[in-house]
Amino acid sequence: MYRTEQFEADLKELGITLTPEQIQKFIRYYEMLTEWNEVMNLTAITDYDEVMKKHFIDSLSLIRAVPELEEKKLSLIDVGTGAGFPGIPLKIAYP
Repeated sequence: MYRTEQFEADLKELGITLTPEQIQKFIRYYEMLTEWNEVMNLTAITDYDEVMKKHFIDSLSLIRAVPELEEKKLSLIDVGTGAGFPGIPLKIAYP
């Protein structure tokens, strides 16, 4: 239903490899985000490709600045982000 090739290519540029289950979690997150966005304004960006790039990839790009996340040597707290960026994408990628 959703194309993931560009998302996976963008992940590869960041050096991130996700399992098919993790990719499905991102798709479900997108669906929930757009569903709830109809009830409350969480984001102006709702197009699938734009959400994948501007919300999910941008959130995961934090790994370049904080590589300890990938090694699970660091814990972070995400306070007051509304739609869950960058915390939820990071949690999906690095459970």
